[in-house]
Amino acid sequence: MNYDPNFDQARLDQLADQCLTNNTAKGKVIFLSDAEDNSLDVASWRFEDSDQMEVLLKSEFKVYLMGLLDNLMIYRAMHNQLNARQGVLYVDGDQLELKWISREDAEVLRVADVDD
Repeated sequence: MNYDPNFDQARLDQLADQCLTNNTAKGKVIFLSDAEDNSLDVASWRFEDSDQMEVLLKSEFKVYLMGLLDNLMIYRAMHNQLNARQGVLYVDGDQLELKWISREDAEVLRVADVDD
């Protein structure tokens, strides 16, 4: 099977349609893996409004998102795609955008957001 560059966004769009129809939260989820199988190890949630973030963290969105990110990371690794172990997911209401970034960039984002 060949790598499908539209796979990530198609799955994210499905998740947004399923879970974020009334969402107004804005923020990001920084995620990475150190696992041999490339499965998700760490996810740092950073949102503008802590109450809205708590709603998302307690919802089915979090459960489904963590599973989806895990699958996407494994899928990218299977197809030898760059930066398969880390990325940042931007949430803007009912819109999701995923960027695969370097490990260094992921660590800088995690530290910078904690210090803010």
